[in-house]
Amino acid sequence: MNLRDGPQPLAPEPKRKLIARDRDGLFKKRGIWQYRILINGRLRQYSTGTRSYRDAKKIRQGALQAEAEGRLPTDSSTARLSQVVPLWLEERKRLKAANTAKTEGYLVLPLLATLGAKRLCDITAADIRGYQKKRIQDVAAVTVNHEVKALRAILKQAKLWSRLADDYERLKESTRGPGRALTDAEEARLLDTAASRSEWQVAYLTALIAINTTARGCEIRGLRLRDVDLAKGVVIFSKSKTDAGRRIVPLNPTARWALARLLERAEALGATEPEHYLLPSCQSHQIDVTTPMITWRTAWSTLRKKAGLPTLRFHDLRHHAITKLAESGASDQTIMALAGHVSQEMLSHYSHVRQQAKRDAVEAINSYQPGEPTTTENATIQ
Repeated sequence: MNLRDGPQPLAPEPKRKLIARDRDGLFKKRGIWQYRILINGRLRQYSTGTRSYRDAKKIRQGALQAEAEGRLPTDSSTARLSQVVPLWLEERKRLKAANTAKTEGYLVLPLLATLGAKRLCDITAADIRGYQKKRIQDVAAVTVNHEVKALRAILKQAKLWSRLADDYERLKESTRGPGRALTDAEEARLLDTAASRSEWQVAYLTALIAINTTARGCEIRGLRLRDVDLAKGVVIFSKSKTDAGRRIVPLNPTARWALARLLERAEALGATEPEHYLLPSCQSHQIDVTTPMITWRTAWSTLRKKAGLPTLRFHDLRHHAITKLAESGASDQTIMALAGHVSQEMLSHYSHVRQQAKRDAVEAINSYQPGEPTTTENATIQ
């Protein structure tokens, strides 16, 4: 530097790039717009999933409004269905009746098998339609609808159902009315088949009880030792879907015999106290007399096919029993006293059955075919 030239001006500092402060709550991460929202005192970060600023701004505004209205997805929205279901079932046990919570536990099993690995936020309407299409091949539409109803409750709790609601359609359920009744030949074939193998013992004995008492499957599973009184010849069904279903049913010889065999079986399995179940649970070869058997579905499915009745439901045996009562001339009051809750649709159906039974009865005694009187010239009327 030449000192004679005097002090030289300092070189200007390089200009710093001014960055405008972002006041719209958006920022980029790997090219994708992100935003943060204060929820319950905690700052949460969300991705808009878009590179478009305009779209990201709309998404953030929608999220702010959803948060203000309590519609923003919860923390569980990013968890897998298999992780959420156990917690959801525990909560349902506290909020719902024991039987309802247990039923929901069964309903979520096929959901877990199909959608268990998916995160809740990733479940789409297409996933639900695919589930419906697959399940309807194995079970009735009403069962599939109940299962999806359980999934809907889980997604609602995570604030995720509203985005799927418009695209969801329930399966059309059967409107065929009450179940089917068996002919005498079909009943004999079913019971003879069931009695032919020892592994079908429970299905055989419970079928006899259903046909001769009008009991539902869940009522039979819910029987405890104290509910069966062979000395008095009665059984008490207290586990039913309605309070009206709780009833005392007299036992005919067949029902008495079937219940006696189940009592012997229960005693052999260790059921000795009045509160022990008539059909104890047997899971993984462990007998638990304090919990009831879950189902005999596998044996029932096999034997009904063997009997040539592949579509027969166990619940149809209840309808079969009520039909036989109606054909015997029993009144509505008698049917309701024995069967418990019976819908008006079913009562109307059985009224028709009774009328047909009467018609068949008078037809059976019709042995003479009358003809016109023979007219003769000599006939006289006295």
